[in-house]
Amino acid sequence: MEFEIAVEGTAQDIEELSRLLEDVTFQKRSVPPPEEDSLPSESVFIRESSPESVDRRLLELSALMDRIEAEGGRRNGLKLRVRNLAYSEPPSGSEHFLEPFNPIPSLTILPWSSRLTHAPGENTIILDPHNAFGTGKHPTTKLTLAILADVARGANHGEPSFARWSVLDFGCGTSILAIAAVRLGAKEALGVEIDPQSAKAALRNVRLNGLSQCIQVEQGSWERVYGAYELILANVVPSVLFKMGDAIPAHLKPGGGAIVSGFGGNLLEEMAHFFSEMGLIILNRFSLEGWGALHMTRPS
Repeated sequence: MEFEIAVEGTAQDIEELSRLLEDVTFQKRSVPPPEEDSLPSESVFIRESSPESVDRRLLELSALMDRIEAEGGRRNGLKLRVRNLAYSEPPSGSEHFLEPFNPIPSLTILPWSSRLTHAPGENTIILDPHNAFGTGKHPTTKLTLAILADVARGANHGEPSFARWSVLDFGCGTSILAIAAVRLGAKEALGVEIDPQSAKAALRNVRLNGLSQCIQVEQGSWERVYGAYELILANVVPSVLFKMGDAIPAHLKPGGGAIVSGFGGNLLEEMAHFFSEMGLIILNRFSLEGWGALHMTRPS
């Protein structure tokens, strides 16, 4: 198993990061600007071979990024992403990702193929996971989907109902969570993804499901998020939650909920403490196959 960690930023910031990574083997590449009037940037790419080494490296990088940003008087100038190059989820086209399956009882995942001709049913998600995290088979995705389904059912017994909710899927990958939220009845969703390939995969999946009118996909991070949401979903790696999770309360409506996952069960209490310190109330803790998730709310 091999992982790729990328840090993107200005040439000056990446040069400083490269200097601080004295004993680390890495590659440095220029990144084309996403828009014509955008400045070019550079990225540092580091390979790791195990989840444990990834977590250690991410925590080290987060500390260095904070230091560089503080010295430069900026915040969130450096962007961090992780790709599992041999992810334990079955990749698109593999023999393990050909048949429909149910990650939770109320949703069916229908793997996309060129032979697929019919439109998806009300509780079905067509998914092509190529170039992005999220087939629906990983425990963190199953956890998030299960909590999401419970939230949708509970919201429909009160006001406003889930049909009026706007949902943010932060670090959306294939956009499976945003699509699931709409399939379960949410009014609209925004998927935000920093990795360009994953953002394209997310947009493709939204179109495959015929949901372009109610699901928007943006490449980037919190700078692409405006306003507040009834529900925020964030199934991302621990270092991203620790570094960027403090923006969740600012984009969560009073009384709104947040579901976070992507971390091991050993970090469950540390993650709960982290978000509690920001004023969020922990409603429930969940675990599945060694992975953890939290359901939280912002006080009214």
